[in-house]
Amino acid sequence: MNSLTSSTIPYISNLTKYWAGMVLGIVNVNRHRLAGYRRPRQFGANQIERSVDYVFAVVDRWQTRGDMDWSGKRVLELGPGPDLGTGAIVLDRGAVSYRAIDAFDLVGMAPDEFYDVLATRLHSQFDKSRLSFARVTYPGLPEVDGRYDVIVSNATLEHVENVPALFRRLRQLMEDGGRMIHHIDAQTHMRWIKDRDPLNILRYRERIYRRLLFFPGAPNRMRAEDYRVAAVGAGFHVDTIVAGRLADPRYLDEVRQQLAEPFRSRSDLSLLTFTLLATATPADP
Repeated sequence: MNSLTSSTIPYISNLTKYWAGMVLGIVNVNRHRLAGYRRPRQFGANQIERSVDYVFAVVDRWQTRGDMDWSGKRVLELGPGPDLGTGAIVLDRGAVSYRAIDAFDLVGMAPDEFYDVLATRLHSQFDKSRLSFARVTYPGLPEVDGRYDVIVSNATLEHVENVPALFRRLRQLMEDGGRMIHHIDAQTHMRWIKDRDPLNILRYRERIYRRLLFFPGAPNRMRAEDYRVAAVGAGFHVDTIVAGRLADPRYLDEVRQQLAEPFRSRSDLSLLTFTLLATATPADP
């Protein structure tokens, strides 16, 4: 767990942060309209070693925070990004099946060399035909069938507009007692402003955000408690929410009254990134 401290953030006035976020956000919207959603990570898919390190880190975080044993598990991943490396790793660690789904078809971005290097790191060759992927429609996922023991995601749920509906659908796909492990990045995603003002997306009233700064895949602005409520409402027991990156209290004191009204009184603003761990509870007879 790491903390974003005030001492690490160069001082910029709140007014400057507001307008900087607005301008960068509008640029981001237009970029997505022209090119679509093409960069799910902060680095390119052609950075092979970094990409391999990344997928190992993602699976290790799921495994550590979820106390996860993959043996015999049927795994569904939401939003794998430009490759299916996480699937190769969980299969290597004992999962019996792996399927990935996404609203965007990005998995072809990874060069063949990525899988060669991954196989070397795993000390085994793997069958790429076991790495299943389908493009789907959120939140109903009509293209998805089957039953799953584990559903995972990494920096994906914050891009889903209707999380409660998605969780209800995931509960239908999950065996009783199955686990959800979702790592969520609830801070501003724009790179320049992210370290200087991680809650920048919460500064704007809903009407402004929807009209000027929203696009398919834009952050939904949900906080940790919103995900907990959505999971419980869909038939999950939330085991815990594990904190990741934390905002420094001094930053929160400075920014809180500058946020849009619905966010000012929230008690979960300090959680910039976190992992939601939940278990599918049996339906009432």
